[in-house]
Parts: sequence; structure tokens; C-alpha cells
Amino acid sequence: MLAQNPSVNRISFEGNKKTKAAYLKRLLTLQAGDALDSLQLKEDILRIIREPAVSHAYYNKSISTSGTVDITLFIEENKTLIPAVDVWTTLDQKVAFHLGVNDYIFLGQGLSLGAFYRKNIFPGFGIRLENNNFLHWSNELKFIAQQQETLEPIQMNAQTERYRYRLQMIELEWGKAFDLYHKASLSLGRIYERYIHENSETVTNLPANFKTAKTLGKLGFTYNKIEPYYYYLKGWSAQSYFTYVVGQNVEGDQDFYQFEIQGRYFKRLLSSGNLAVRGKIGLARNTPSPFPPFVIDNNQNVRGVGNLIQRGNALWVFNAEYRQTAFEKNWFALQWTFFTDHAGIQSAGAPLQTLFKKENRHHFAGVGLRFIHKYIYKAVLRVDYGIALNDKRQSGLVFGIDQYF
Repeated sequence: MLAQNPSVNRISFEGNKKTKAAYLKRLLTLQAGDALDSLQLKEDILRIIREPAVSHAYYNKSISTSGTVDITLFIEENKTLIPAVDVWTTLDQKVAFHLGVNDYIFLGQGLSLGAFYRKNIFPGFGIRLENNNFLHWSNELKFIAQQQETLEPIQMNAQTERYRYRLQMIELEWGKAFDLYHKASLSLGRIYERYIHENSETVTNLPANFKTAKTLGKLGFTYNKIEPYYYYLKGWSAQSYFTYVVGQNVEGDQDFYQFEIQGRYFKRLLSSGNLAVRGKIGLARNTPSPFPPFVIDNNQNVRGVGNLIQRGNALWVFNAEYRQTAFEKNWFALQWTFFTDHAGIQSAGAPLQTLFKKENRHHFAGVGLRFIHKYIYKAVLRVDYGIALNDKRQSGLVFGIDQYF
């Protein structure tokens, strides 16, 4: 005869200094009075570890004389009021930068609050407020408001023009988690865009000045089976998004849609190595627009290639890197990495097979360093140097905060 699992008498927390215990209890599916389920408790621990405020968590259980179980969850907190810094080069070989500050445990309730200032030739700014567990672990709420302005290279009919592009956007997203691994999301937003040609006297077959207002709707689905252990990761995840935008485009169309799917895979190797792989496919309505949505860019998909070098209506990306910890002591770790990045893009209005043409493919490899603070959320200073693998004599240095993917 199988013994019945003992019931849980009490669940308490230790180590949480800034995070309120009442908030942490909202993340648990196992409650006092329930029969002890080890698998359920393990999933609750993983849900807590995924919180930006938590670096690591584990538990201890003790059985009382009455046969019930007391569970203590030990929390190792992150420092969560941290800066965000990115530096890169512009089209004019000037320095561009992104400066921000984020508090990932605002008010001790799991709220993330962030603001940024960006100078990419022109200034930009934004604010973000989100809660991954709004009122309950199964709900997520995000709000984003931003203005960004850049100088964009536009390729159209064998000519390259440069536009000053301003984006103003407000977006609200609600997410619903069905369990620890599956989540769906719905976003609604309002977008205001303006394009001003750098030299209106030379522009042909393109507008010298264009502005529009659009409404955005986005559906997303995420499967996440990644398990963190401090800065190491294992497991895999998949994300997919479908976006539909209503509003006038430059070419006169009144609607636009795109689909993206991304997968990531991580594997621990020996005690201090981490293999990381990412693949992405993006498809959009293939109109001959001078402003298609996908880009080849240093900071997004191909290290070393340069900043915003090519745009298109379809994209494929493959990234792989091996991270090896060279030094670790107390709060600090140093990793070296070698990587290879590959991507192809379909020019706006061109046939889909041009994704794989030589002139639209980019292949780079390189080496990098990671300076890691183990107890500050996303506190990874990243330096990567990539070199072209094809006949293009091209290379580039990329700086950033957090791992590349």
C-alpha cells in the first residue's frame, strides 16, 4: 500500500530583502494545506528563479511531530537597480549610444520600471513598465512608450537614399500563462511615423516628406523550457509572433502584416561551458516598400557586419556560440566565447529565393569576452569582434549589456 504524501503546514521565505514575501507567495501553485508534491515544488522554484529579482533559489523541508511539512524557500536576490549601456557606430562612422536605467523589483512587487535615452545621430527616449505576474502568476502586463529617431539607408530601384526616420509609439501588452512553460500574449498599440529625406533635391520616385499614423495588433505564443543556474542556461524555448498594422504606408497600402518565429537552445558542457544556439525566420507582406521591417544589423543578428546595413521583407538568422568560464570568484565571472553568425535577407518586392543569394547573405565569425556580475540582473558586459567569412573584407567590434541571445 502506497503512503500518502504529507500535507504542507507552512511555506516561508528567507533571504528576500527587497522582494516582499506576499509577492513571492503569488508565484506558488503549492499552498499550505496541499499534499506535498515534489514536482510541483520544483516547478514553483523554477518560476521564482525566472524572476529578475532572483539570482538563485532552493528549498528545505522539515517534518513536524504531527506529520505535516514546513517548507522554507531560500532566496538569493539580485541587485536590480541597474544601468543599460550600448555603444555602436552610425552610418557616418560617429559614435551612437543607448543609456538607460531599470529597476526590476520596483516597490518589491515584481514590477519592472525602466527609462532610456538614445543618441543615434538624433536623440530618442522611452519608458517601460511591466509586471510578469500581475495579480497572479498566470497574468502579465506591459506598457511601453517611446520615441526614436535615426538616419536610415533606403535601397530602391538600384539607388540608395537616406531618410531621417522618427518613430513614436505607445503599446500595451497582456500575457496569459497556461502553466510554467506555455504563454500567449496580445498587444495593442498606436504608432506615429515620419520620414524626411536628407536631400530632397536629389530624391526620385520616393517621397521627400511622409508621415502617417497606424494601429498595431500583435499575437504571440511562447514555449519556455529554459532552466537558469546563475549565468548558465540549459533547455530550449520557442517564440512566435503575428503582427498586423492598419495605416497608410509610403507605397499607398493601408495594411501590413508580418510573422516571426525564433528558437533558442542551450546546453551545459562539463562544469563551466555553455553552448548557445539561436535560429530565427521572419516573413512580411512583400510590397516594394522602401521601408521594409527586417534588418541586418550588428546589435540584432550579425556581429561585425555594421549598423543597419540592409533592409528586407523576409529574413533568416542562425547564431551559435560557445561560452567558457575562464575565472569565477564570489560575485564575479569572466567568460570567453567564440561565435558564428549567419543571416540572409529578401529585398523588398524581390522573389523569396533572393534570401539565399550571395549578395544578400552575411557570414561572420569571431571571439568575445563576457564580464559578469552574478548578483545583478543581466549584468553582463559583452565585447565581441566579428570578421567576415566570405570575400568581403569586413570586420567590426560590438559592445553591449547582457548576453547576445
